[in-house]
Amino acid sequence: MQMPRAHRVAGALIGSAVGDALAAPFVGGPPGRFSARFPTEARGVSTEMLGSPGRGPGEFTVTVEPALRVATSAPDAGDDPVARALRAALAGGDPLAAVPDPTSLGPAQEALRRGRSFAEVLRLVVDRGGEGAAVAGGLAGAVYGIAGIPMRWTSAVHGRVPGHGDRVWQLADLHHLAAALDGSGARPYEAPETRRLAPREIADGVWAADLDGARHSSTDFAVVSLCRTGSRFPHEVQRLAYLTDDDANSELDAVLDDVLGDIAALRAEGRPVLVHCFAGQSRTGLVLRAWLRRSRGLSAAEATAYVRGRWPYLSEWNASFTAALERLR
Repeated sequence: MQMPRAHRVAGALIGSAVGDALAAPFVGGPPGRFSARFPTEARGVSTEMLGSPGRGPGEFTVTVEPALRVATSAPDAGDDPVARALRAALAGGDPLAAVPDPTSLGPAQEALRRGRSFAEVLRLVVDRGGEGAAVAGGLAGAVYGIAGIPMRWTSAVHGRVPGHGDRVWQLADLHHLAAALDGSGARPYEAPETRRLAPREIADGVWAADLDGARHSSTDFAVVSLCRTGSRFPHEVQRLAYLTDDDANSELDAVLDDVLGDIAALRAEGRPVLVHCFAGQSRTGLVLRAWLRRSRGLSAAEATAYVRGRWPYLSEWNASFTAALERLR
């Protein structure tokens, strides 16, 4: 399935913010500090988003929004290397091939060539000292899309967008800005009320709810949100996955693997995990069943029967979710 352009645009803008925030504590330092601090992925309550003097964890100060504006609104305008590379990536091409001298992209050039995922690209850049991480994140985000950025990083990102005033932008604001840059005239998302299904434990320490059920749940939960929520929840840990309830998830397997990895890490730390989507039906049902497949080795049919017996709101209408569940190992 071809990745929707909107996923690439959101990936570029948010990826640049993620890159800047992730690299902040390591900029100017010796090579290897990032991998020494994080030899493996940090998926639990504490992640690789450390913060630095004057910045909180996940806070960015730089984005590639000016280049993205050129790349999205004026395809033939500008000859800046970042803008040229972005135009190619947003069209589904190779960003390095679009720049006569790829070394003009700085450390992003080598990382894009060697990395096989957004996380690998950023790890390579940050481990070299962090210079150029915003550019690398923007380009890698355009290549791998918003769904290819680990949710533990996007969920923490926030900051001020240069040229857009002093207010602090959260993830939802950046999504809206990306859509606007891509030509959308939609208003900022405001989540309507849901049935407020109370959390129910489905498997050991893994619970289910709908949007309002999760929003008003105990803040002891680590919440995994599979839908747009509007404002953030008051919970200390909230992970925001990019998953739509249709067949447009070109990176569905990667998103599912990311969600399951974070659930496993949070459970290993003793956190109860609450999974929800808007109605608590289709996306929630997918992740609950996938968790049982991954954690207990159940077949897709066995996991479906198990969840259906404990969560009567399960919906199986989405054929792409059923196929992903069958593919899961």
